[in-house]
Amino acid sequence: MDINLGSALTGIEKAQFNRLKLFQKANIPATLLYLGYNSRLHEYTKKFDVQGLGFSMYDYFQKATDYADYGHFDWQGYWEKQRNFRLEYIKGANDIRVFDEQDRRIMYAHFLDEDYSRVDYINYFNPNHAKIRRDVYDSRGFLSRTSMLADQGLINTELYFDRDENIRIIKQCEPVDGKSVLRQITLKNYHQRDYLFSSEGEFQTFFLNELYQKGDMYFCDRNSAMARPFYNTNPEVKVTAVFHSTHVRVGQDILTGTLKRNIYDFTLEHPEKLERIIVSTEQQKKDLIARFSNLPPVVVIPVGFAEPHEVDFENRNPHRIISVARYSPEKQLMHQVKAVERLVPDFPDVELHLLGFGQKVEKEIRAYITEHKLTRNVLIRGFKKDLSDEYRQASVALMTSIEEGFSLSTLEGLSYSVPVIGYNIHYGPNEMIIDGENGFLVPADNQELLYQKLHDYLESRDLQLQLMANCHRSISRYSPENVMGDWQAFVKEVSENPR
Repeated sequence: MDINLGSALTGIEKAQFNRLKLFQKANIPATLLYLGYNSRLHEYTKKFDVQGLGFSMYDYFQKATDYADYGHFDWQGYWEKQRNFRLEYIKGANDIRVFDEQDRRIMYAHFLDEDYSRVDYINYFNPNHAKIRRDVYDSRGFLSRTSMLADQGLINTELYFDRDENIRIIKQCEPVDGKSVLRQITLKNYHQRDYLFSSEGEFQTFFLNELYQKGDMYFCDRNSAMARPFYNTNPEVKVTAVFHSTHVRVGQDILTGTLKRNIYDFTLEHPEKLERIIVSTEQQKKDLIARFSNLPPVVVIPVGFAEPHEVDFENRNPHRIISVARYSPEKQLMHQVKAVERLVPDFPDVELHLLGFGQKVEKEIRAYITEHKLTRNVLIRGFKKDLSDEYRQASVALMTSIEEGFSLSTLEGLSYSVPVIGYNIHYGPNEMIIDGENGFLVPADNQELLYQKLHDYLESRDLQLQLMANCHRSISRYSPENVMGDWQAFVKEVSENPR
C-alpha cells in the first residue's frame, strides 16, 4: 500500500512492483492499493505495466476501480460548433483558452495529448477574470472532481463523482491563515446512507476497515503517511509494516539516536497493531531488535530480486560510469560529479550518466556542469523506465547516498555484471558489495577515496574484467526463486501464527 503513484518511480514503488510480480508467480492474490486521490493513476499503472492490478481509495468510493477507457469528448467541436466560442491555442503546451460570444475568457483547458482529445482539467472564470471552479477529469475519460473556489483561489468545496456524474464524496473546507483547511468529508449514499469524517485520516481508516476481509494482510509501504490510519483500524485488521529506509536520523547512533520524525517514529512507538515488520537487511533487523524489546517479529525479505543477465564485456565502454538515483540531496550526486571532474585530465573520454529525476538538484548539477565545462563528461539523462541498455553499456556504477533501505540500483547493476563503487552506509551496500571482488566499499562521504578507487578501476582493464566476472556469483541470494520463497514462507508463517 502507498499513498500515490506518479509518472516516475522511486525505490518504494519499484519494491512494490517487485513484490507484486513474485506474488503473482507464486499464485498469492495481491492488489496495489493507494490512499490518495490521483486522476491519472490508471494512466501511470498502464505506463508501468500494472494496469488492472490496483486502485485507490477514491476509485473505490467513486465506483471506478476497473481499468477501462470510458471514451473522450470532442471539446473543440462542442465549444466551436455548438456554443460558438472562440478558441485560442497556447503555443508550446496542450492548452486552450476559451472565449464566449462577448469575447470574455471563460475557460482554460489543459489536455494530456497534442490532439486535444484527452482533457486533464478545465478552469472556469467569472466576468472579473477570477478563477471560480476547476473540473478535473480522470485519465480514463470521465469527470472525476469539481473544486469550487472562493477568494484568492482557495478551495471552498470539492465534489467527487462516479462515472455517471453522481456525487459520491464531498469535501468542505474553510480558510485559515490564507490556506484552505479541510473541515468535513461526506461520503454520499454508501450502502444507502451518508458518513461524515472530520479528517482525511478518519476517512482512510474507514476505507481500510471496509475493504478488509478475513485472511487479508495489508503491507504498509509508506509508514510516514499511513501509520496512524492503520493504527486506528479494527482489531481484526492485519497489518505488516515494510521499512524502506533507515529508522534513525542521519549521523546519529543507531541505538540511541532520534527516530526519523514522521517516518518511522510513530510505527516504532506504537507497534502493538502490527503483525510483523519487514526489513531488507540482516543489519537493520539486528539494530531494531537491539533497541526495541516490544516489537512484533522482524523479518528480513529483500525488496528486490535479480536474475543474472549475459553481457558482452568487450563491447562496453571501459570509461562509461552509470548512476541510478533520484536527483535529491540525500543521494549526494555532486560527490560523483566532482570525482569525474578530477578524472577528466587522465581519462578525457570518461562519461558519467545520471539517470533519475528531481528538479532542484538537477538544476544545481546543470549549473555546475556548465560552469566547469563538463558537458561532454557528465550527462543528465532523466528518468527511464527500462534501464537494461544502460546497464549493458556501463563499465561501473556509483552509489553515494547518505543512507538507503537496501539500494535496489546496486542489485540491478550487479545483475548486469556492473561492479559498484559505493559508500559503506546503512543499509544494504555491504550485504551486496564484496570489497575488491565485485566492487569497492568506501567509507561514507570519503570523496578522496571514492575518486581514488574509481581512478584505479578505470586505468586497469584487467581489474575491470575481473570484477565484472565476479558480479553474478554475489547475487545468488537475491534470485527470484529465493526471494519468492521468502514471501511464501512469510505468508504461511503469518497465517499459522497470527500475533
